[in-house]
Amino acid sequence: MDAHTLKIISDKNLNSCMNNTKWNELVSAITSDPNHNPNVIIKYIQEDKITSSFTPVWWEDVKRDGFEIIEWVKIDPISKEYVGRLVEPSETDYSDFIEQGLKSCNIPFELDNGIYTIYGYKPGN
Repeated sequence: MDAHTLKIISDKNLNSCMNNTKWNELVSAITSDPNHNPNVIIKYIQEDKITSSFTPVWWEDVKRDGFEIIEWVKIDPISKEYVGRLVEPSETDYSDFIEQGLKSCNIPFELDNGIYTIYGYKPGN
């Protein structure tokens, strides 16, 4: 971990909740179904506010940039598929799949209004 990242963690008084092994297990678990690439929001430790919305991500790019800069990841388990202009998107709920993957890897998470949050860091006391 570089000095800049360590300074941000120290300045924000963040406590680590995950490590690279757990992040790799998380990615493997939530992407193991070839029919589902979950929509996520990733908050990085250097960001003060979120400007993105739920989208699929290229996990190889996230890994390359470094899991150690992820403050948290929110996972939307509902997959929406475009059907047509006049028809509502088709929805598939992957909640059971996501939760089973998290639990099988012993990854701590919070569930709020159907959205799963996995913390890389949490603020200290």
